[in-house]
Amino acid sequence: MSPVNEAAKSPRPHAPPTLTAWIDLFADLDRVGIPSAERLAEIATEDIRFCDPFNDLRGIEPLRRLLAHTREQLPGARFEILDRAWSAPTAYLRWRMSARVKVLGDWRVEGMSEVRFAPDGRVAEHLDHWDAAGQFYGRLPLVGTLLRWLARPARVT
Repeated sequence: MSPVNEAAKSPRPHAPPTLTAWIDLFADLDRVGIPSAERLAEIATEDIRFCDPFNDLRGIEPLRRLLAHTREQLPGARFEILDRAWSAPTAYLRWRMSARVKVLGDWRVEGMSEVRFAPDGRVAEHLDHWDAAGQFYGRLPLVGTLLRWLARPARVT
């Protein structure tokens, strides 16, 4: 018999309703805007951790600053959920983000997020997984050339 992760035995068989609110928060920041600290506290724990290839932060106010920064730097950014799975207490979201970036022009990124929930159903941790080297740095004019050159020995031809 294989060992079972204790967290996977959570009594919550379905994702909490806050998952939809969390997804909506990121879907269209231009339209939705930056939520108040009070609204965020309804769907996320006070010490929420948000981690992506560029950031690793904790707390409601740092998250609000990240959302404001994203809205400012990526006007019109849209997140589309392509698939989702639930394994208590974690939701897995496969997504596509599209935006216009000054240096890159039209930019699309595909990735996966682990969204972990506290026992009260609020989001406690959001971990983004996506290929920053290939989907961002590799598209930068000088950096991309250098990365492709460095990756040559690892490529199968």
